[in-house]
Amino acid sequence: MVSVVILIRAEAGAIWEACKAITEIEGIERADVVTGPYDMIAYAEIPSVEDLRKLMQTLHAVEGISRTETCVSI
Repeated sequence: MVSVVILIRAEAGAIWEACKAITEIEGIERADVVTGPYDMIAYAEIPSVEDLRKLMQTLHAVEGISRTETCVSI
């Protein structure tokens, strides 16, 4: 399994709904609304690095997500 941390920025007013939607994505273990330069942090466990593209495409389809930064554990 590959551990992934995703730092997420969302559009104003969309943070809570986007966070709820993110938690329903396959592979996402947890998503938290946070303070600081990012609005949310999501934690994922995926079978392989090759599955990262699918995860990110699904995440970017969530309404209100404006930007992400992905950190893959090595």
